[in-house]
Amino acid sequence: IGHHLQHYLEKKGHSVRSVDMEFDLRDPLNAFHVTKDIDWVFNLAALNGSIEFTTNNHAELVHNNALVNLNMAEACWKNKVQRVFYSSSACVYPMHYQETEEVHPLKEEDVDPAHPDTEYGWEKLFSEHVWKSYEMDRGLEVRIGRFFNIYGTETLFDTLLSKAPMALTKKVIDAGEGGEVLIWGDGEQKRSFCYIDDCLEAIYLLMCSDVNTPTNIGTEELVTINRLVDLIAEIEGIHVKKVHQLDKVQGVRTRHSDLTKITTMGWKPKVNLREGMTRLNAYIHGRP
Repeated sequence: IGHHLQHYLEKKGHSVRSVDMEFDLRDPLNAFHVTKDIDWVFNLAALNGSIEFTTNNHAELVHNNALVNLNMAEACWKNKVQRVFYSSSACVYPMHYQETEEVHPLKEEDVDPAHPDTEYGWEKLFSEHVWKSYEMDRGLEVRIGRFFNIYGTETLFDTLLSKAPMALTKKVIDAGEGGEVLIWGDGEQKRSFCYIDDCLEAIYLLMCSDVNTPTNIGTEELVTINRLVDLIAEIEGIHVKKVHQLDKVQGVRTRHSDLTKITTMGWKPKVNLREGMTRLNAYIHGRP
């Protein structure tokens, strides 16, 4: 997301300092250095990956991500940064809304009482409170977006670290006509996916607004993972055999976003799932 956001902001005439892969923000001195003489900070840095990765690496995720946010909040305050965007996650929402087949579009206020499904979600929720504390006590302006499965070109190619759209597209392409595609769980878990271009528009809108409470960023186009695989195969122009790995972690049963808040601000997603997945397919085929 950060890579795309850099180019998006530059096209709007902003001068951008990109930190990705250059500085380790777990070091407070680095956090202080990169935020010096900066007006706006978009804090997207986080260790993340597939549901398998986030399920099996609790301590590493919590330790690294909390350090980044604690260091960045302190550095932004000391360097008198005007405004910060913090990328939170749908993972902050309670499990009881997401454990059944019933679809419950998650509203921002549903976060309380807290019961995220992973330690990754707990850290994201904790860090929301870190940033809001700096706003309340030290005057730092904070905007928070809760992402629902952002995907698009130039995403991580590694199957373990990438999200479902990239991982499954790669699996389908590798399988070829009549090949087998391994799916974690029974494939009937439901998700919505937001294309990167729409995400960038939402981030910028939120950053320019006076809305200082957490805001969902996603789509309302809900699909099962089985349907997502079928769609990818249709785009690729092949037929594949779905093989379900019932011993694999599959996450919550249904995760869906209520976008009332951000659509009221004048935003709505423009790229539907088929179009976005077609772009992703072309990107993978174009890689060396």
